[in-house]
Amino acid sequence: MYGSRDKKLTYLGILAQSNDTAALELLALGKSNVQIATSPNFKDWTLLNHTQDPLPQLGDWVRPGLTVNLNPKANVWAPAVIKRPSDNKFVLYYSAASADSPENAPRTSHCIGAAVSDTSSPAGPYLPLNDTITCPIDEGGAIDPSPFIDTDGSFYVTYKVDGNNIGHGGECGNMVKPLVPTPIKLQKMMADGVTPDGSDITILDRTEDDGPLVEAPVIVRSSEGIYFLFFSSGCTRNPSYDVKYAFANDVRGPYQRAKKPLLRTGDFNLTAPGSVGVMDLEDGTFGMVFHARVQASYGKVRAMYTSAIRFNGTEVLLVKKI
Repeated sequence: MYGSRDKKLTYLGILAQSNDTAALELLALGKSNVQIATSPNFKDWTLLNHTQDPLPQLGDWVRPGLTVNLNPKANVWAPAVIKRPSDNKFVLYYSAASADSPENAPRTSHCIGAAVSDTSSPAGPYLPLNDTITCPIDEGGAIDPSPFIDTDGSFYVTYKVDGNNIGHGGECGNMVKPLVPTPIKLQKMMADGVTPDGSDITILDRTEDDGPLVEAPVIVRSSEGIYFLFFSSGCTRNPSYDVKYAFANDVRGPYQRAKKPLLRTGDFNLTAPGSVGVMDLEDGTFGMVFHARVQASYGKVRAMYTSAIRFNGTEVLLVKKI
């Protein structure tokens, strides 16, 4: 997330805000690689036309073409935007189908890349870099990149190793033993935000209670200096999907899990809530955006919802009704 409000900058999660207008990067339904919705108040949203794709071109590492019927491009997932302090340029991170994924594999593996914009708007357009940031094909690939800049200026990207992509079956491909790890990684970056600085570290992995996976990591630092790692577990296609969080005194961990999910099926009549983005609203609360399943004419799809949260020590509280 990039936030700009009264010229004060906050960098959190996957939301991009500029000139008091929040711009959320969303997965388009097969018509663009990335789509944008804007809001002046984090409540009233306008979905921009798919022709305003901020990422019309992808890196050379991407495998284009039809891989899923509803996505005639390259299955671009989970875009995330941040403004890097070194030159005030916007960087967009994304995961997409990799050209290195074996042609005969039952599922195409995704990898993570980045693109950089020369404009003053988080809406881009962005020029893609031709190399990946990470591409662990043998481990199932990598998805859900999310940037974070710490108070000392250190730049990080957190992401999920998509182990269930090479799982042995069952819910989300990974409930038949032996289960494949789906670790959440933290990668320190150089000041440019696109060059890894050293090796990644694992900051969380699935447990039995998580079901097939953990994914969609987002790191937020509270005003008390506590680091919160938001993530989802379960299977996004099923009611088991939820929003959880863990906390630590250092961005690198160790992270201690909260005792219960922040959001799960049944809360506020939601079904399968997950994959949050968080930004500082500078009124003592943080805006949170996430998706949950709704019924459409062609089946269940993921709709966007917003709420607000507040940090109280190591606890996350929902403070506004969804």
